[in-house]
Amino acid sequence: MQLVGTLLKETTRVGYNYSKKKKLVLNIHQENELSLLLQKAKKTTFGKTYNFPKILESAHIKNTYRDSVPLYTYETFYSPWIEKILSGKKNIVWPGKINYFALSSGTTKDTSKRIPVSDKMIRQFQKTSIHQLLALHELDFSTSFFESSVLTIGGSTKLIEVNGHFEGDLSGILQKNKSFIFKPFAKPGNRISQIQNWEEKLEKIAENAPQWDIGVIAGVPSWIIMLLERIISKHQLTTIHDIWPNFKLYLHGGVFLDNYKSKSDKLCAFPIYFQNTYLASEGYFAYQKLPHKKGMTLLQKHGIYYEFLEEKYFEQVKLKSNIEKLPTLLLEEVKENVPYGLVISTISGLWRYIIGDVIKFTNLEDYQLEITGRISHYLNMTGEHLSLENITDAINNTAQKLGISIEEFCVIPSKQCDRHYWYIGSNQVVDPQLFSVELNNELELLNDDYRSLRKHIIKSPKVKFLPLQKFYDYMALQGKSGGQSKFPRILNVKQTIEWEGFLNCLDW
Repeated sequence: MQLVGTLLKETTRVGYNYSKKKKLVLNIHQENELSLLLQKAKKTTFGKTYNFPKILESAHIKNTYRDSVPLYTYETFYSPWIEKILSGKKNIVWPGKINYFALSSGTTKDTSKRIPVSDKMIRQFQKTSIHQLLALHELDFSTSFFESSVLTIGGSTKLIEVNGHFEGDLSGILQKNKSFIFKPFAKPGNRISQIQNWEEKLEKIAENAPQWDIGVIAGVPSWIIMLLERIISKHQLTTIHDIWPNFKLYLHGGVFLDNYKSKSDKLCAFPIYFQNTYLASEGYFAYQKLPHKKGMTLLQKHGIYYEFLEEKYFEQVKLKSNIEKLPTLLLEEVKENVPYGLVISTISGLWRYIIGDVIKFTNLEDYQLEITGRISHYLNMTGEHLSLENITDAINNTAQKLGISIEEFCVIPSKQCDRHYWYIGSNQVVDPQLFSVELNNELELLNDDYRSLRKHIIKSPKVKFLPLQKFYDYMALQGKSGGQSKFPRILNVKQTIEWEGFLNCLDW
């Protein structure tokens, strides 16, 4: 195996150097990416409806595209476009037949969104993963690291067949279509990956863990921590490095890591690299090329065309009110450290689609970005405009100040009571009133609108501590354990009723 490790390490060196040289001579502009998408889809029903051939003839293709095609949310795109694809029709939004649909990782009992995943998108996911692997050359890992395996904790690869297509968690779809290059190094293997019950899968992985040599782990932090704790407990280890000495890289995405990093550090014997990825059911948008540099680099040549929605339109999107003609910005028009809603057009046939994520660019030289939350996760009860980034930073700063660990939490806005109600998941409890005071102070420091409204309108936060397991029990009840599922941070009315019903209406 040492020969294999040496060859792989040398491959990353050669591939990395080649990709750097290639970048200098092959800088495909986003306009070219849009042209390729329109050219490919011009004979589809969607392409004919919005006259893609005419857009392609325009001297200003990006502006003509913006003016010709309306903005869509999932709800407005579903009918008639996704609905037709699900019924088995071909050439609707993308050439040919869509064979896979990723079920979104929602957190309520609402019907999951079905996001089309074309064969071309799957190949693009594979290509991007290889590019990400090549970037490991700069970390100069040992040969033994390249001999180790990658453990991916995702949804079941046992997909459901419906009307001639397959549905399931995106991670399950990607594992099922894993590139032959990665298959020999992939864990936990097909048999365990097919298990749908999270508790059973967790136990099987823990049982087999000593037989594997894991160098990379990929998955949602909450479930990864749960798994590592199970392995350490089951095999009476001090840290996970007792059995996985080559574990050096953790690929994560979709959540703010700060809530989980301190807990993760305690499970390891030495520091590991954390590498952020921006991979959603709709596409692979960015990844952190170097773990010591925080921002992720936007992928501009990977089958996706981007537009950006300004913050002043977020409330309109949340209310689903006349969004079709909302103005968007092009990539060359964005500014640093300004929140934008992401709008995408993709090789799976999503066109001017508001994905719902909020990002900000931290460096425009190479378009480094951070995910700051969701459009629907802006806490704006009376004009406080608290972003998910504000909320998460306030929780983390408060926890650090009071010396406790918080991995899960959620907040409920109550306009009727002019107050935010916070549920904090932690096994280290402090005085809720003290926590409320410190949390309020942090929110006021982070957000001017909140500080202003606290003087006259918004009452102080109300805080309730819960055992961490309560959050996981609720997720299990909802059928959302494991995979890409995450607990929602800001609850809407329906989620509030279900969550507080589960908690048996705790008295505030």
